[in-house]
Order: sequence, then C-alpha cells, then structure tokens
Amino acid sequence: MTELFDLYIANGLVVADGKITRANIGIRGEQIAALTTDAEQPTARRVLDAQGKYILPGVIDAHTHPIYMDDKYDTSVSAAFGGVTTLIHYAYVKPDEKIISICETFRDDGIQNSILDFGMHAGLFDVANQIADVPAAFALGVTSFKVFMTYAKLKWMTDDYWMAALMDTVAQARGLVNVHCENGVVTDYLEDKYKRAGLDSKKMFTAMRPARLEAEATNRAISIAQVMGCAVYIVHNSAAENLEPLRRARQNGWRVVGETCPQYLTLTDETTQTLGAPAKIGPPLRYARDNAALWQGLREGILTTIGSDHAPKAKNTRDDFFDAAYGAPQIETMLPICYHVGVNQGNLALPQLVAALSETPAKTYGLYPRKGAIRIGSDADLVIFDPQKTWTITNANQHSKAGFTLYNDKTVTGAVELTMQRGRIVVENGALRAQRGAGQFLKTDTSHFYK
Repeated sequence: MTELFDLYIANGLVVADGKITRANIGIRGEQIAALTTDAEQPTARRVLDAQGKYILPGVIDAHTHPIYMDDKYDTSVSAAFGGVTTLIHYAYVKPDEKIISICETFRDDGIQNSILDFGMHAGLFDVANQIADVPAAFALGVTSFKVFMTYAKLKWMTDDYWMAALMDTVAQARGLVNVHCENGVVTDYLEDKYKRAGLDSKKMFTAMRPARLEAEATNRAISIAQVMGCAVYIVHNSAAENLEPLRRARQNGWRVVGETCPQYLTLTDETTQTLGAPAKIGPPLRYARDNAALWQGLREGILTTIGSDHAPKAKNTRDDFFDAAYGAPQIETMLPICYHVGVNQGNLALPQLVAALSETPAKTYGLYPRKGAIRIGSDADLVIFDPQKTWTITNANQHSKAGFTLYNDKTVTGAVELTMQRGRIVVENGALRAQRGAGQFLKTDTSHFYK
C-alpha cells in the first residue's frame, strides 16, 4: 500500500449500514479516504490498532440544551467524552425575543466556543408573535422548530391554535416541528389537586404527569401535523402508551419521527424516589414496563432516534422537589449506558443502536452521509469503543458542571476509548485534545420529508 494517510485505524469492527464488518479505515485530512480489508501495513503518519474494538460513526445528539450549568463549550466537552461528535442544540426564543437575532447569536457563540460541530433548532415560546420570522430562519440553516404542549403555568405552552399555525407555516417551507407532548392544562390541574390535598409532590410526581396524558398529547400533535401536512418529531417519548399513536403513524406512512432518551430506557420512578430533585425531569421517569416497551419500540422501528435531552441544572437531593427545576445531565453517559443495557443485556442489536444514535438523526436533519456514516468521503467522525472494558460511572468522573449523574455508582461494560471529529482526535484515553472553537456550524435540511 503506497497511499499516505494522516491516520489509519487497523483491525477494527466497523459498525455501519446495519452490519458489523472487520475493516481498516484510512483518513486523509477531514474525511474517510479508504475502507479496506487489506492486511498490508499502510503508509500513515499514525496507525491505531483497534483489534477487538468497535469503530462507530460518531453519535449525533439532536436533543441538547447548552444554556444551563453547561454552556456550548462545556456541553461539547462532556459530549466528546461520551462519543458524541455532532450536536443539534435547542436555541430558546423567549417571549419578546426574535428568532433571527437569537439564532445568529447562538450560532456565533457556538462557533467561538464549541469543540464539536453543531446545528440548532429554534425553540419557540411565543409563536403568535414569532411565527412571521419562521420562514427567514431557513436561510440561516434552521429548519426545525420546537413547541411545548405542557408547562402552562410557566407560560411555556403553545396551544393547539398556534401549534397548527406553526405547523402550517413550517410545512410550506418543508421544515420539521419538534413537539414536547404532555397535556399541559390537565397536568397542571393534577399538580394543583395533589398539592391541595397535601400529598408529597415527589411521591405523586409520576401520577401528576401520567402516561395517558403524554399519549393523548402525542396523538393530538400527530393528528394536527397530519392535517397541516407537516413533518413532526416527537421528542423524548417516555411511556409505553406512546407507542400506539406512533405505530399508527408509521403504518400509515406519515411524516413522524419518534425519539426516546437513555433515561427513559433505563431508569424508573424508583430513581426519582431515591434521588429526589436531581431526577426531576419532564416527562417523568416511569416504570420497568415502560423501559421494556421503549426497547421494543426501537426494535420494531417505531422509535427511531435516541437523544440525550441534556439539561444540566444545579440540584441536589436535599432540594425541595416541588420547587426544583426540570432536567438532568445525560450526554456523556448516553452511549455507554445504552450499550450496556441495550446491547449487553440483549435489548437491542448494536447496528440498531448505532442507527438510533447516529445514522437516523443524521438522515432526519439532512446531514447524512457527511455525518452518521462510515463511507469514503464522509467526515471522519469516529468513535473507537472498547466493548470489554468494565468501569463505574460516578459523579466525579463526569465532565458536566452539573456535578452529578443519575447513574452514579453504576458499573457498565463498554467504554469510549477515542473520539474523533473530521480526522482530528478530540478525546483519547480519557484526555481532552481538542481546542475551544474547533467546531463548525451545520445547516440542517428537512426537505427530504416532503419528497
């Protein structure tokens, strides 16, 4: 072999395109330049022997919130240690704010500070006064827009009228609407009811945000999207009941994507009762039957993506549960915990996990095959993953500034050994090697939903 590569990964088990293949990867510049089974020693500036290791396309986390304890730099660092190479952040546009100015500021901040490539969704909190600016966001490369059907008391909720209006507008521009599905008015009523009765808010948390009301909202969002001709992305599905409307949408060939998160696949209300405020997230952690149903949903292809919903906030077990904020850090533990519970425990085949974590998010947001693929010409966004390494997740070995993980003292088998983006190593053997501002902004494209 006479070709000169900048980096050559030899003897790895490449997981891509639904299969596992023993192969070598030659990298030149920022891209994959060769995929070969050739045993001849290559000419390369550096050769990595990946014998017994998996080579994965870098994880694409399409559900991140770099606005709390972790900013865009911190989020990207925590992500890189977890094998994530591309982020799609939520840029929240609060009331009295403008979509374009917020997104431009958000983008520029990321360019200056992120170590990883990133795109963004616009999260809208005042659709009535922001909808006129939606078409202009597409020119910025922002093609997905989030609304909440819940948190009415917090004044975050978008009602059905304005959700329909947004979906109508977004569909005309061939975009995607991301929806947090819980019936916000009824959940607020239940919260008030249980509080008036003097019941413990932690013990009643899952009862105040019941699965049936998540499924009701999911069905409503899908129905409105279908009427408006809009593609819809249902974020963080947590409940077995949600599979019913998602399955119907899939059977009908509707433009619907179902996402779940590692916490809903692996944790339960017992975690909430044990940890208290740190485990307060929305939707709530539910029950073992929901974990099992969500894994089944991934196996069937009803759920097709996994995102972290990384929302690190300053909380501890002593905090008052009712007043505590929603959210928890998840991005660094997502790949190892999904591998351990998913693959090691027989819940999901590794190629299916890679599809949900990388390939399908890339396809959903128009980044494939530049991202989410191990092909000649794709960006060299790669993870070397050691399936044999057993280690313990602790608060101390995480990189989020939240200072805690819901998986503290959880022992798992399977660990990220190296994370690479566009041919440059960002994390290797537990050491950060990337520089602030190395990431690029990625424009998303959701027009493929309308072909």
